[in-house]
Amino acid sequence: MFDATLSIDLGASYTKVAYRPSCVPNGIGTATQESKVLMIDNSPLVPSLAIRTRNAAQQWVFGRDAAAMKPNAEMQVFQNWKADLFRPTNDQDSAAASIIAHRFFEWLRAKLQSLGIDIKKCQTRIAMPAFDTFDQNAFLVAHCLDLSGWDDPTLILKVREPHANILGLLSLGKNVVMQGASGIPNPHYSKMFGLENPYIKAARGFTLYGSHGNLLTVMAVDIGAFTTDLALLTFDFTEPADGLRAIKQESQPLGIINQMDRPFFSELEKRYGFSWAGHSFFEREECKMSLYQGRPFPLQTFINGTPTTLELGDEKDGAQMDAIADRFTSGVCERIQKMASETRPSHVFLTGGGNLVKPIADRLKAFLEREHIRVVHVDGATETVGSDDQRPWNQTGENLQRLATTIGGASVILQEAAAPVQPERHGLRQQPPIVIEQPAGYRTCRCQGGNKDCCFCGGRGSYPGA
Repeated sequence: MFDATLSIDLGASYTKVAYRPSCVPNGIGTATQESKVLMIDNSPLVPSLAIRTRNAAQQWVFGRDAAAMKPNAEMQVFQNWKADLFRPTNDQDSAAASIIAHRFFEWLRAKLQSLGIDIKKCQTRIAMPAFDTFDQNAFLVAHCLDLSGWDDPTLILKVREPHANILGLLSLGKNVVMQGASGIPNPHYSKMFGLENPYIKAARGFTLYGSHGNLLTVMAVDIGAFTTDLALLTFDFTEPADGLRAIKQESQPLGIINQMDRPFFSELEKRYGFSWAGHSFFEREECKMSLYQGRPFPLQTFINGTPTTLELGDEKDGAQMDAIADRFTSGVCERIQKMASETRPSHVFLTGGGNLVKPIADRLKAFLEREHIRVVHVDGATETVGSDDQRPWNQTGENLQRLATTIGGASVILQEAAAPVQPERHGLRQQPPIVIEQPAGYRTCRCQGGNKDCCFCGGRGSYPGA
């Protein structure tokens, strides 16, 4: 049930990957495993950038190699191809994005194999935006994975990004499974969530001291490059299975790339008379993070062919950035108010790369303070420790805000929720096949109808295909 799992958080700017070995107790007792972040090219953040060149020997360039390149007129740069992949209509842009996804996953598979990960011996969990088209998008990405080498017998499973994110924030990547005399293993929530976690504090308050009610509702606001994901999670401490009662989640097309970076960077181009076209992804990211933290940035660029150093980030640039951040944050706050109108959270996690942007984070915190909702501290950047290819998130040198979704996607909690109900057996008996009469044009799914999170069949056992 709790098989080894590879978790992929496919971000518009950065992709993150985590791995968790099988976590099954050997008899009565507990088993513990940690979801570890894979260091691809010695980094936990894999630029999702794709560059197509005219070099027949290396037509496609991905990852940090692509991010360090300064594009020229003979290169095609695809930065936000994830957005095109999920376009509601099939057009030229969505078709091109499918090809890029295929190539990107081929490249990623080779990188994983070089780290010793055998994708045929673990299941793959892909985190997807919680759009209305969630199932269709998951099927599309799973098909791209299959074409790239993730074919049978690998199970390709789905999870909504808000759900994976909040599980990563609560568990910090720790997985504990307990097996009692019944022989049925289950996740042990209280051992997975730390003592400073609001879940544990509220559970202790209810159970030991009677100082808290039986319900706890928390929210995660995950601002990413392409979407803003919201999750509202309610625990009931009086229920079995440690009280995970209900989750409400959604994704909105409010992202840093389209709603913050593009308008702000466009204003900088107009004001200073230069172009970002000849700058690498890493140069733009370094400039962006400096300005978004309120620090000036000396940009070495060209104006009319002349080398020039521009001092970006003066008072006028700051005012322009604040105006754009105001509009963006207002949209996020509106979605928070709408989701929390019926069930009000007591705690909110601000997560995702967008919450590392100071003018956005400051405005969100001020809004939540006015609403009397407590903001839970999310651990910041850590030092890089060791040289292992698999590391706990807090030894990668990166923020939990960016890594929560990928470690949450590998959580045993998701496997418990996806497990089929096993009927009680009395001796051996012949079981009928799941798909007795397969409809014409359908194929039997590799999961055999045994997992409702399957990207292909959703647990039905078959799906349209040749």
